[in-house]
Amino acid sequence: MTNPTAQDIAALRSEWITGGRLVVGDDSSPSDHESVYRWVLNFIDRSADDPDYSTVLGLIYHSLNFDIPFSATQSVRDDLMHIARRKLDDPHWCRQTI
Repeated sequence: MTNPTAQDIAALRSEWITGGRLVVGDDSSPSDHESVYRWVLNFIDRSADDPDYSTVLGLIYHSLNFDIPFSATQSVRDDLMHIARRKLDDPHWCRQTI
């Protein structure tokens, strides 16, 4: 999601509030699901300066695309969970090289 507008961010946040628990709940390690869910909400709202912002927003957007079979977005959800967990452990971790 490149150059999202305030309206795009608000829509994504609303969609995450509605469907994010389904996305997180599909993961096989439930111990941190609530932390990941909340991290995503915080990331949407406050992380525009993060080098991974566009990438993560894209993962969030595609993981919430329930118009295609849920199994088709498994790798997207896995990537989102991986990044969220890494950034929860180390907020300065960066997927992309600068």
